[in-house]
Amino acid sequence: MFKGFLFFLHYGWKYDKLYVVWRFLFQIVNSVMPLAAALMPKMVIDELMGKGRLDYLLLYIGIFAGYALVAGALSSYFSLDGFTRRCKVDAAFHSMLYERLSLSDYEHLESPSFRDMQEKAEKFLTCDWHGFGYLLDCALNIIGQSITLMGLIAILSALNLWFVALFAFLALLSAYVEGRAKKRAMALSHEVVADQRRWMYYAGVFKDSKYAKESRINGLGRWLLEREKHFSARSIQNIKKQNDAYIQSGIIRAGLTFLQQGAAYGYAVFQVLSGALGIGSFTMCVGAVSSFAAALRKMMDSVVEIRAYDFYYDALDEYLNMPRRLRMGARHPKERAEHTIEFHNVGFRYAGTEKWALRHVNLSIKGGEKLSIVGENGSGKTTLVKLLCRLYDPTEGEILLDGTNIRELDYDGYMTLFSAVFQDFQLFDLPLRDNIALNQPMKDEKMWEALEKVGLKERIKMLPKGLDTSVGREFDEEGFLPSGGEAQKIALARALYRNAPIVILDEPTAALDPKAEYELYCAFDRLIQGKTAVYISHRLSSCRFCDRIIVLEKGSIAEYGDHDSLMKSGGKYAQLYQLQAQFYT
Repeated sequence: MFKGFLFFLHYGWKYDKLYVVWRFLFQIVNSVMPLAAALMPKMVIDELMGKGRLDYLLLYIGIFAGYALVAGALSSYFSLDGFTRRCKVDAAFHSMLYERLSLSDYEHLESPSFRDMQEKAEKFLTCDWHGFGYLLDCALNIIGQSITLMGLIAILSALNLWFVALFAFLALLSAYVEGRAKKRAMALSHEVVADQRRWMYYAGVFKDSKYAKESRINGLGRWLLEREKHFSARSIQNIKKQNDAYIQSGIIRAGLTFLQQGAAYGYAVFQVLSGALGIGSFTMCVGAVSSFAAALRKMMDSVVEIRAYDFYYDALDEYLNMPRRLRMGARHPKERAEHTIEFHNVGFRYAGTEKWALRHVNLSIKGGEKLSIVGENGSGKTTLVKLLCRLYDPTEGEILLDGTNIRELDYDGYMTLFSAVFQDFQLFDLPLRDNIALNQPMKDEKMWEALEKVGLKERIKMLPKGLDTSVGREFDEEGFLPSGGEAQKIALARALYRNAPIVILDEPTAALDPKAEYELYCAFDRLIQGKTAVYISHRLSSCRFCDRIIVLEKGSIAEYGDHDSLMKSGGKYAQLYQLQAQFYT
């Protein structure tokens, strides 16, 4: 039951010990207030109706007012400084979470079930937007309310212990009813999470500018709106079912509270009328009854909350402990100028499908070789490159680097061997220099050299801030909005700047016209002399300068050779080449 509490206690103590101490002291300080509020009126009233000693009255008032002053100041300090520390713990924890996410296997990020798990984990962390660490507060609240209840039981024992037991039973029954309602509501959470994620997706489409052109040109506004309304209606319906359960439990709790209060006041009045209880004690008992009910309700509410959100803890635990199979290797790649990569009977299929994206692929890429991979859409070109870059591991077969299975190699060490530009490359809303260097040391001269090689140097020099110009306008209204071709040249400059021994270009020049693409590839051919290069392009004219060409068809290698030999053979490559050439001749 208290796995969630222990989780927050562990990370709270790890990142800021005073955060946990302050939250505990906050509960202690506030747990005594109801006791003082119940006792003080009795003492004042008894004195007024008795000897009426002014010095005693001033003493009682001074003690109560002084405690209220000190307790109020401490409560405010522990609460507000504790909130600051909670934000610090929250930020530190999420940084740790983002680090783990950045190290997780790429296949997880493409999995819908993984994204659902993320949503459930987020629900646990924030307890449906109550805030990070809410369950820790609930657990500590149980401690604070327990102290209050023990003090109030001592006070109420002046009435009758059996009456106190009955009163407690009614309060526990009320909490039990609410707990069952909470459990029923939580059972609907799986559906709520899935529907809300889809709802937020369609809502995000309207706000994301990258969808704006498609939406307007194709008149998708109402079409998308219907889907947004469909999932919003489903989400709201499930939320309504949850709240209906809460409403029902609230009505029952109100009835039980009525019985509690009626019984308590009736019994106390009877005791006063029979002479067994004085006015001061009556006031104390009435105050204690109200405080007792409130404290017990708060304590049971906290227990219910902890039990309810433990429902999500398993999702968070699974999320934090996702296996990182790609990072199990420990051997570092050998340091050498050229590397040989071999595919031995490699096959791969994506999770959730029986269809093979690649099958029986045998391939050797020699150091310094320029290889072009061609084929129609869906032939497996990008999948092969993802395996080469270890975004995935093969389903069957093995990939060797200099004779060593890449599964045995340190993942980060292996990745340093590659400079890659994918067809869906991304630029960041950061200065140009950051977009080019990324996590590499920044050297302006080297950056300008890379920009000159891709034909973008003069364009960047014309910008007012040069390399310090932001890409995009998320944070800077005067940011640089590159065209499709300019964006691709920035990505290519990034690959040159990285200066890795193996370069992969996975259709990164789709926004360029055929002539510009061919010229850029030829320039790259000159620039990366001595490096291993793998090119993927739909335009086969860019293959002519490559040492070897691999033709993929339905996930298998159909042909391989250089341009001239493949044209002479009259096979698939020759057909594709001639089909494209007719548009340019």
